[in-house]
Amino acid sequence: MTHEATPGLTVTPAPRTADIRAVIEEFGRLLGVFGAQLTDSLNEANREFEAIGTAFQDLAAANERIDSIVVREPEMTLIRMNCERIGAALSSAVIGLQCHDRLAQRLGHIRGGLDHLHGLLGDGHERSYGQWLELLRDVEHAQRTEQSRLAAATAGSSTNVELF
Repeated sequence: MTHEATPGLTVTPAPRTADIRAVIEEFGRLLGVFGAQLTDSLNEANREFEAIGTAFQDLAAANERIDSIVVREPEMTLIRMNCERIGAALSSAVIGLQCHDRLAQRLGHIRGGLDHLHGLLGDGHERSYGQWLELLRDVEHAQRTEQSRLAAATAGSSTNVELF
């Protein structure tokens, strides 16, 4: 049986094992780059949220100091009402900031998956197609299991967080 080339179609030979290994290593390198970018972004967000947390603590402390000032009525009632409003606003903001904590957990989980894949791709072991599929399915299963755990933990967490 002869194979005739279709006019205008270039026939490429099947890739060699060394070529496939080079592609796998490059894929692993890119996963490392993406993982590092994810880590840098998360670290930056953590620094920003720490600054916000410090600002909230300062506001809460100032609120308590203002609330403890003894003045005559009607100013006292006015000060207490405004301190209660500040306290309620701070509580709402803190609850809203819990999203950062959940996001950080999820991004950490994703980073762990990227690191795992990066390690598999760069370990130098030769694997068959079936072995790669099995490894990738195991990674996916671990990711889904951890994602389910995080989702359950988020669903079961209380929205009343005492930050101050």
